[in-house]
Amino acid sequence: MKSAILKRLTKNDHLPLLFVGSGLSIRYLGLENWEGLLRKFAGIAKDDEYAYEIYVQQAKAFDYKEGLLPKVAELIEHDFNLLWFKAPQFQENREQSADELRRGVSPFKIEIAHHTRERSKTHNQEYASEIALFKQLEMKSIGGVLTTNYDSFIEDVFTNYTKYVGQEELLFSTLQGISEIYKIHGCCSKPGSIVINEADYANFTENNAYLAAKILTIFLEHPIIFIGYSLADKNIETILKSIVKCLSVENLERIKERLIFVVRAKEGEAEEISTYSKSFEGGKSIDMTRVRLKSYEPLYQALLENQAKYNAPMLRRLKQDIYELVLTNKPTGRMRVINLEDDKLEDVEVVVGVGVLSEFGQIGYAGITAAELYADVIFDNGEFDAEKIVTRSIPTLLPINSILPIYKYLAGYSGEIPDKVKSAIKADFDDLLSSTIKKNREGSSYRNETIVSLRRRLSSERCLQALQYLKEENINPLELLDLIRDVLTTNPSALSATEKEKQNLKSDIKRAIRIYDWLWYYKNKGALAAAATNCPPC
Repeated sequence: MKSAILKRLTKNDHLPLLFVGSGLSIRYLGLENWEGLLRKFAGIAKDDEYAYEIYVQQAKAFDYKEGLLPKVAELIEHDFNLLWFKAPQFQENREQSADELRRGVSPFKIEIAHHTRERSKTHNQEYASEIALFKQLEMKSIGGVLTTNYDSFIEDVFTNYTKYVGQEELLFSTLQGISEIYKIHGCCSKPGSIVINEADYANFTENNAYLAAKILTIFLEHPIIFIGYSLADKNIETILKSIVKCLSVENLERIKERLIFVVRAKEGEAEEISTYSKSFEGGKSIDMTRVRLKSYEPLYQALLENQAKYNAPMLRRLKQDIYELVLTNKPTGRMRVINLEDDKLEDVEVVVGVGVLSEFGQIGYAGITAAELYADVIFDNGEFDAEKIVTRSIPTLLPINSILPIYKYLAGYSGEIPDKVKSAIKADFDDLLSSTIKKNREGSSYRNETIVSLRRRLSSERCLQALQYLKEENINPLELLDLIRDVLTTNPSALSATEKEKQNLKSDIKRAIRIYDWLWYYKNKGALAAAATNCPPC
């Protein structure tokens, strides 16, 4: 299950954002869902066994425009507030909340905030291993969090993220789009921000133009993982409806793999990944990936393997400083030098170099690793300058890496090839293989196989092991490329692995990349033409 989720995550260039609903608060904090919360406060407001049911029946007599539960909340709030000012059990809270009361904050919201804060302090130990994994997502595995929850669980575990509460903070703040938490329905730290009754929802709907645009931008730029929500949740349905309204059928097709809906497997249900389609008026529909899990650990493990190079809070601080520099023309005192891997974010100092072919950038090519070259040959994601790779990187790496994938860069290079690089060029396929492989391959049962035939009956990793025994003419470079990408998607750290048990896979995948590099960029004439126009295979 983890590898299947990871495969979907790696199809996107951006880090995913989590869209967190009440299901996570119920699971990790023991909090109630919306109805459960109203039921609790209904029992306080009205001393009756069927207090909540009474409020529901009263609400149904009204013309409620924002839904039944906001109207129920409004009716409960009215009675609860009258009780709160007199009831002895709330005396301490009345004294502590004097300032909020003077600002017109409802006692109902003050008590909801107090209840939620208290429950946020203790985590459910039954899910301790899940929570431990969730905490690790903060630095390099997600871009941010959007939530309708009031509790403080997210900000308590993601302590380096910047929190924005409600629409006004979002409207009057400069958002950087990374390492941020958007609490769109308020937070227990600010009782007045809580969106719960009919007036709150009406105001939210009337003034949400900016928020709607911001959410739409997030959805179009990032994979979104919904967790803790029902597929029928009204908030989610409203957002999806806005997306469907704005996008063409073609663009809806493009974003379907970015929407991942995680649901809990009920008793007797199997874990699975499937496509869920939701239809809207006008004949449009939106497809999503539905992931049904008993435990969230496979999801968190997949996210942890799909890491960005630099930590998200550091990048947010850098973006903020650059934004302020451009806006005010005054650099902040923090902008000097720091290792971007440094997790100490207090008083961060960063240096930014601007210029075409600056000396800093040229020197940087000498520090490129072999693993980065191997990955770039397959995913074409390094945006490297072929001239600098050939003249700076490869000569530096060859003394400690006697064989490297070099032909992609030679295909894009027109200058005089350095002697060190020239001596590494292999004219024949056999020169890519060790003497031991060449000695053993004739008697191999895989000798006459192709990559397609191998993949019909072997795992991707076993196919890589068998590749060394295939005849040159039986290896289609595009089929090989697909195989290598599949293995690297499932094992993203394979190229840089240090664990003893992964060394064989590391050797197999590097050999496969060198074979692909030679076949496609050196031997294959059509590919050479493609390389000459900077159009490697997709």
